Amino acid sequence: MTRFLLVRHAPHAQQGRTLVGRTDVPLSDEGTPLAAALAERLAGEPLAAVQASPRLRTRSTAAMIADRHGLAVETAADLDEIDFGAWTGKDFDALEPDPGWRSWNAWRTGSRPPGGETMLEVQGRMLRHLEGVRARRPDGTVALVSHGDPIRAVLAFWLGIPLDLAHRLEVDPASVSRVELSPWGPRVLSVNETLRPGAGV
Repeated sequence: MTRFLLVRHAPHAQQGRTLVGRTDVPLSDEGTPLAAALAERLAGEPLAAVQASPRLRTRSTAAMIADRHGLAVETAADLDEIDFGAWTGKDFDALEPDPGWRSWNAWRTGSRPPGGETMLEVQGRMLRHLEGVRARRPDGTVALVSHGDPIRAVLAFWLGIPLDLAHRLEVDPASVSRVELSPWGPRVLSVNETLRPGAGV
């Protein structure tokens, strides 16, 4: 049985203001101590590996977790943020009048960012990656540091929730969602465990 900790990166400097997508941005002044607190809370987990998307914010979060376990961070392209294409780098306020943006947020299964990827494609690569990890590590716990929507896509699939409703799943920055894959199928153990410095997960 393989257990996964699906970790969303800690807050970055443009959180909630800009659709940074696959742009590399550092953790914010709030994000760095949150990532450190998360690493502290996960220090007792029996992690066999720590993997992260190629983005700076995920690698920075993952590095703090991995350091507590004497592990190196493994970069995995399948854990990357959604490719938002032409929307990348735009402020949310500027995107709001765009009919394509409104369609994307109402109908994820049938919409595609201009020049980007669909939510179904994101879900497919995430699930493929997790199945690959399970094949290589049939018994162990692996932390996967990724992004909000890719994590929602995995949780939605295993919970039987349509992708168009996946946004109803809260996945906060620096949160942990726990799932396991066994011969009897997937089990979602927790969703959106959060913390603040000095608080428990």
